[in-house]
Amino acid sequence: MRINPRSLSLLAWRRSDPTYFAVHCSLSTVHFSLFRVMSMKRKLNLSTIKNMGWALAIILCLLTLFVALIIAAALPYSGPIDRAGVQLNQLAAEEEEQPEEKQEEILGELRTLPESSDAGQGYIDGLTFLCDSSAIGLRNYALLSGGVATNQVWGSTADNIPASTFAQCLIRYQAEGVEITPAEAAAKAQPSRLIIILGSDGLDNVDQDSFVEGYVSLIRSIQEASPNTVIIVCSVSSVTTGYNGVDGVNANTIRTVNEWVKIVCMHTGVYYCDSASAVNDRAGWLDSDYAAVNGRALNTAGLQKLLEYLRTHAV
Repeated sequence: MRINPRSLSLLAWRRSDPTYFAVHCSLSTVHFSLFRVMSMKRKLNLSTIKNMGWALAIILCLLTLFVALIIAAALPYSGPIDRAGVQLNQLAAEEEEQPEEKQEEILGELRTLPESSDAGQGYIDGLTFLCDSSAIGLRNYALLSGGVATNQVWGSTADNIPASTFAQCLIRYQAEGVEITPAEAAAKAQPSRLIIILGSDGLDNVDQDSFVEGYVSLIRSIQEASPNTVIIVCSVSSVTTGYNGVDGVNANTIRTVNEWVKIVCMHTGVYYCDSASAVNDRAGWLDSDYAAVNGRALNTAGLQKLLEYLRTHAV
């Protein structure tokens, strides 16, 4: 049975009964407490529901984003492409595929030998010669100290050094009677001045690149073996107008080859000696008075002119 607090209150007031008034107050307090509890419960339930709702909403958003990322990764892109980025990537790939170009070496200044006073026979006696068939007569004609057994001449046993073999050529090292490379001979002898007279043999088997590369390789190997040696490279003497060798060499060929020799000197920093000008005529042909029977090697008179030119262009 439910008791109405208001009715009790009115009854107690009307009757002025303390007991009824106390019951009324107690029931009113209980009623008020129940009301507060119910109100807090309703608020608590609403707050929990709201929090759960927000949590569910966040979870749904995250799931939606995750599903969208999976779909975007699986499907091909059909929108606009950043062409600049593609071009940079393509250029980078092309640069990796292309072989690295050989960097050209910067040529130094051509160091020529100006005319000097006659240095005399003592200067010639202090020279070492690396030569091919055009000047091997320095040894064969006994024009230097020691005659045909001179140690001043480095030449091959066949008397010729083809241009295609500059980097691998062997010479007879007379001091020990063995065949070695010019670099090995330089390491042993440590000559003060080395005169190189090469370039007239085997010209039909070389082009500019192979000629220059082989000659430069030879000189640098000598420089490494004997760094204090002064190296003088002579120009190539020409052939006579009547020369009819199988290599087809003529005055124009020799002019071209001497340009190659200058390039070699500029690559290596050695001296260029235009000794061929002492035996060639104005048209660029070898003067017949200085030519051997074959029309291309120097005879005794031609070699004497060569030695005279070296004495008057001393370094």
